[in-house]
Amino acid sequence: MIRIPPATRFAVAAAVFTITACGVGGSNSPSSKSSLRPPARPATVAVDDANGATASIQCATKVKALRMIASGPLADTARVGKVRMEKAHPGLTVEITSTATTYSQIVQQIGANASIGHSTDLAVAGLDLLATFVQQLDAQELSPRSLRASYDQRFAALGKVGSQLFVVPQQVSVPVLLYNAEMLAQAGVDPASLKSTTGVLAAAEKIKKVLPGVQPIDLPTGDQFGQWFFNTIAGSKGANIQNAGGRPDFTSAAARDTASFLARVGSYGPQSNTPADAMVRFGFSRQSAIVGASISSVVPGLQAIERRSKGMFPLGVAPIPVLPGGTPHPVVGGNGLVVLATDRCQNEMATELMMSLFAPDVVAAGVKALSYLPVDTEAANQLVALYRQYPQVVPFNALIDSLARAPYWSGPRGGEVPILASEAVARIMLGADPVSTLTELQSQAETLVM
Repeated sequence: MIRIPPATRFAVAAAVFTITACGVGGSNSPSSKSSLRPPARPATVAVDDANGATASIQCATKVKALRMIASGPLADTARVGKVRMEKAHPGLTVEITSTATTYSQIVQQIGANASIGHSTDLAVAGLDLLATFVQQLDAQELSPRSLRASYDQRFAALGKVGSQLFVVPQQVSVPVLLYNAEMLAQAGVDPASLKSTTGVLAAAEKIKKVLPGVQPIDLPTGDQFGQWFFNTIAGSKGANIQNAGGRPDFTSAAARDTASFLARVGSYGPQSNTPADAMVRFGFSRQSAIVGASISSVVPGLQAIERRSKGMFPLGVAPIPVLPGGTPHPVVGGNGLVVLATDRCQNEMATELMMSLFAPDVVAAGVKALSYLPVDTEAANQLVALYRQYPQVVPFNALIDSLARAPYWSGPRGGEVPILASEAVARIMLGADPVSTLTELQSQAETLVM
């Protein structure tokens, strides 16, 4: 079974972070309501209905059942859509399957259902599995006119193949650094210095000198977080691991510089395998001062702090660092919704179900639980109180215009590329030669996407 890349980790990882992250943020709260709202342009694409597409009367009368496949952590959101659709259309039954715990398991479930004659109308799709859904699962193109007027159109590009929209992004994350503000203060480290790779390494040296029993930094490589960090850092100099033609690009100058940085990080101590292990070392054991994570862990972690405030430490949040001279272009993680129904009426009803899951209150509720970037402008306005309470996440909303989409690899074995990339990152951080390791990775990746 193909393991899921970091860019498509489920909220279950954030649930682990909820019980392991510690402290309160050290940022100052913005002074006005307007500064708390993510900068969001109005929709730039005309829509047919402000609330999103609805099925025709003919189809609403005809369709009596819809099948949706989601992940376990997204089951509650899916049930909201089920309730709303069944209330709007008496006699309709929405069947939700939510036993999958990874996005690749959703793909497998869709295939298994099809083999016994059970089609899937709507599904959750990892953003880096676009090629799989389009090439193998017959994802249906969706017109941007079907979206809600309040949907932030900047996110739509993340779900396109070429100019065609197939997946509508729903839960969008970016990688971050979490840090123990007390430890950084003891070591004389300015958190602002963590914005660059040179600043991170300088901070690590200070922490190593002042706090010899603490590992300065821990960037977990398992669950494909390794390639997520690698891609984001290399992308800060305009060289993502997938080039404009969709081919692997692991040997660019930026990729080599990123590998050298990660090799230095690895020299400070063993890096955790999984994000959960890293958070335990960071939050419970206090064995590390800085840890790589997903932004979806921030609010759950801060909420856990409030419940367990005794003995906790202040938690700070910084973006993944950029290479010298680079600019932030974080690679997104997360998921979206995709219509698979090919029958016209099933398609119309599945699209209406999708739109119910993008209602502003549904999006806002999801962000309150897990601090993803808000994909709806009205939802963002409903989150002002959350951002006032947890200002640590506010700066990341300003990065929406700079987001880089998750790479998706063509071919039946394309999904193995992120696995190989993370394994290569892990070897580099364990001491393998960066240049030869990247050269080998490039050759392997080229073979997989042929």
